[in-house]
Amino acid sequence: MTEVPVGDGHVAVYRDGPSGARSRCLLVPPYGLGAAALVPVVRALADEGHEVIRFDGRDHVGAGSGSISDFRMSRVAADCAEMIERFRPTTVIAISLGARSALRAIAETRCAADAVLLTPVVDVRSTLRAVLDQDWFEVPDHEVPEHVPVLDHPIRASQFLRDCEAHGLVEPDGTVVDLESTTGRVTLIAGSHDPWVDRRIIESVVSRATTADDPTRFDVRIQAADRHTLHEDAELALRMIGAALEAVASFGRDGRRAS
Repeated sequence: MTEVPVGDGHVAVYRDGPSGARSRCLLVPPYGLGAAALVPVVRALADEGHEVIRFDGRDHVGAGSGSISDFRMSRVAADCAEMIERFRPTTVIAISLGARSALRAIAETRCAADAVLLTPVVDVRSTLRAVLDQDWFEVPDHEVPEHVPVLDHPIRASQFLRDCEAHGLVEPDGTVVDLESTTGRVTLIAGSHDPWVDRRIIESVVSRATTADDPTRFDVRIQAADRHTLHEDAELALRMIGAALEAVASFGRDGRRAS
């Protein structure tokens, strides 16, 4: 593990697989899980000959600086952008809420990496409403409690909400803009009956971002699933990992080597 300074803190970076491989994958964890939870994905990618970079970000769980109580999506995006600039991955693989921040980082850095987004949150308002059974973005700021538990982690609610709003990370419109700003191929792998991420919203976002000039750059793949949290369902996690590996293999950039 290596500590890499980012902004006012540091992220903890882990490198696995063969160095100098033709493909380098950057893994972005979901909210509430650190780099250690991605070991099964790392092993699967390394076995296929990919070098793998994963990290614990700031204000999250794991070995990065700060506390998850200060979690903000813009900070995740900034951490992702630093990892992209530093390691120049050929593919970015991101999960759940991490996928939304990773997509912003890919768009803003204008990197050429392809992306695989697993169970991707594309409508933050909709997903948070499904998880918390309330639309906190509609609650007046003076009525928002200091902390709101999100998947067992109390976060500073007003800080998180205002950060999402300030950076255009609340609505699907922002996701469409970020997809349009990418330059590589993007595969979004969704659950058929995911209770937190509606596949129809994913399909709508992709349809809006797709252009007649490049109709196949975005790809939505559906896996049978009736839950969102992959770490709680080993069989589903294995299928999603397999789907991610298939997507990475389909990119197949001949002669392209990680640098």
